[in-house]
Amino acid sequence: MSVTVAWAAMAMLVMICGGAVYLLLRPDHEHKSDDGEVPTQTLWTERYTHEAPTYPLTVTGAHREMQRHRGCDREDCPRKAVAYRVLVEARHIKPDAGRTY
Repeated sequence: MSVTVAWAAMAMLVMICGGAVYLLLRPDHEHKSDDGEVPTQTLWTERYTHEAPTYPLTVTGAHREMQRHRGCDREDCPRKAVAYRVLVEARHIKPDAGRTY
């Protein structure tokens, strides 16, 4: 391989690596909104609480609450206890009589 070919290969490698770095580090202007628009919809967030729900839980809602409160004990968390009862009544969970938790 001649010296000229080696330098040409090195220059191509630097250009390819530089292009890749540019594509990875360039600022993303497509997602920014500079027109000053204010959102018109209100975002309602759901409260994360351990209190018993004031509304009847559906099976899907009970599954969601069991996932959210997976670190809680049923005896200490009324929300998890209600969700557990809903899933037992819907036969999605079969209580284990041999366990105390």
